[in-house]
Amino acid sequence: MFNLFRKRPKRLGLTLSGGGSRGLAHIGVLKVFEREAIPIHCLSGSSMGGIIAAAYASGLSIKDLESEAIRMGAVRELAKLVDIKPPRRGLLAAESVREYLSQLIPEGITFDQLKIPTALKAVDLHSGTEVDFTQGLVLDAVVATSAFPGIFPPLELNGKYLVDGGVLNNLPVDLLKTMGANRTLAINVSPTFSGAASDPPPSVAKLPVFAFDVYLTILLMTRTLTERRLEQRPPDLLIEPAIPLTYGLFSGFTQPQDVIALGEKAAEANLAKIHQLLD
Repeated sequence: MFNLFRKRPKRLGLTLSGGGSRGLAHIGVLKVFEREAIPIHCLSGSSMGGIIAAAYASGLSIKDLESEAIRMGAVRELAKLVDIKPPRRGLLAAESVREYLSQLIPEGITFDQLKIPTALKAVDLHSGTEVDFTQGLVLDAVVATSAFPGIFPPLELNGKYLVDGGVLNNLPVDLLKTMGANRTLAINVSPTFSGAASDPPPSVAKLPVFAFDVYLTILLMTRTLTERRLEQRPPDLLIEPAIPLTYGLFSGFTQPQDVIALGEKAAEANLAKIHQLLD
């Protein structure tokens, strides 16, 4: 006889936040998941978290993700993406960034071809609303969710003017439920603000004062919005790697191994809680 009270199988959904170079910590988290054979049934992400989620779901190994992060840590490699042709819409050239991302996520792969169900978050500047990507070309979604204003030009797609999902939803836990997750785990790499320091951290100390103020303002807005989102829809488990403010949105790209190690350390410290989600 069919058991109406049979327990539903545990389906773990993992969401990865944006955070620029701080998002390299997600690679460390995924390293621990693979080492411990922890199953991931679905993924979601914004910005850097979206890039890593999509690359991993498309079949790129953790080893290759880590190797690529280390390779791109060289300043000469990062410089290849800079836009030097006027008129400039951002620091990075759209064509160069898309070409680079296509090395991680195949140009023609669609969401229904991913090895792990994945959803990405972007924002339409025309309507001021969130845009969820769950179908179509994965590379379009990755370009959209990583289009940080002023750094990388918005993506015009289907009448929308798409930018970084972190503008409104940097940690899209909401997308996991739509993919059938009944256990949710969120990795948030946005920095905390202690109120203790007033001087620029060493990695951004060479910025003009006004630029440093803008930098901190963006980080603060992202953090505050994320905290409000977490109050509305908290995950079953939230992990926040202890990444110092000295690793900023961009400065951490030149120290990838350090940031990856911090993500690995955070996942290892929470292994008991992660296993408990699935027990």
